[in-house]
Amino acid sequence: EVSVDGATVSVQARAVVNATGPWVDHVRRLEHPAAGTSVRLSKGVHVLVPGGEGWSAALTIPQDDVRVTFAVPWYGMLLLGTTDETFEGDPSAVAAEPADVEQILAEASVALGPEVVDTGLVRASFAGLRVLPAGPGDSVNARRETVYSVGPGGMLSVAGGKLTTYRRIALTVLERLRPTLGLHRVETRPWPLPGADGPAGVLPADLEPDVRVHLLHLYGSRAAEVLAPARDDPSLLERLHPQGPDIAAQALYAATHEWAHDADDVLRRRTTLALRGLAGGDVRTRVE
Repeated sequence: EVSVDGATVSVQARAVVNATGPWVDHVRRLEHPAAGTSVRLSKGVHVLVPGGEGWSAALTIPQDDVRVTFAVPWYGMLLLGTTDETFEGDPSAVAAEPADVEQILAEASVALGPEVVDTGLVRASFAGLRVLPAGPGDSVNARRETVYSVGPGGMLSVAGGKLTTYRRIALTVLERLRPTLGLHRVETRPWPLPGADGPAGVLPADLEPDVRVHLLHLYGSRAAEVLAPARDDPSLLERLHPQGPDIAAQALYAATHEWAHDADDVLRRRTTLALRGLAGGDVRTRVE
C-alpha cells in the first residue's frame, strides 16, 4: 500500500525495484523505517559558455593527483565542469551556487583563455547528485560502484554506477529478479533506444536546415511523429526563440508524449533552450 496525497493506493506486483537515485534511502525507509544509510551523495555542477564552435573533441584538464575537469563541445558551446563536493541536504534542493560557477571557471582557466571563462559569458549552469557507496573519506576518492540491497519486504534497491553502465545495471537487476519473475533467462541482446530504429520518415520540406538537423538529432526516427500535428497547425513549426533551433511542436510533444508537467520540464529537460540561455519570459509564456 502506498499513500499518495492522503489517499492509500494498493498495488500488487511480483517484484518492486527502487531505482530512485539520490532518494534511494528515502524510499527504503518507506518499506522499513529503521533502514540505515546505504549511499552518500556528491554534488556536481556544470557550466555552459560560448566557444565550442570548431571543436571536434573534449579536453581533459588535470587539477591535482585525483581530480580532472573537462571542456566538452556541445551545440556550439563548451560544457565545463565538474565539481565534486559532499552533499547532505534534501536532494530536491540541489542547485548551482555562484561559488560553484566561480570554481568551475577558475579551474577551466588552467587551459582556456579569458574569452571563454569570463563570468559574464555563462549562459547556463546546472547541478546534479552522484550516488556513491556509503563509506569514509572524501567523495572524490569514492569508487563509482553500484549498490544493491534487498529490504525485509523484498524490495530490491539499486543506486550508483555510471550513466555509461546503465544497461549492465539493468541486466544485473533483472538477473537478480529472475527467480521471482519466473524467467528462464534474461534477454541480453542490444535493444535500441526510442527513436534509434528505422528512418525518420518524411519531414516538412520548408524546415530550416538547422531545425531539421536538430530534430533528427534529438528524436531520430520519431522526428516525423513530433511534427505530425503541424500538418493541421503550421504555427507549431515556429521557433520558440529566434536564436535556437527548438520549435513549438517539441513543447507539444513533451506534454503529450514525454510526461512534461510544467514549463521548466520543457525548457530544461525536453528542449535545449534553458541550456542555451534562451528561456526568458516570452519563451516561458509560449510553453506554459
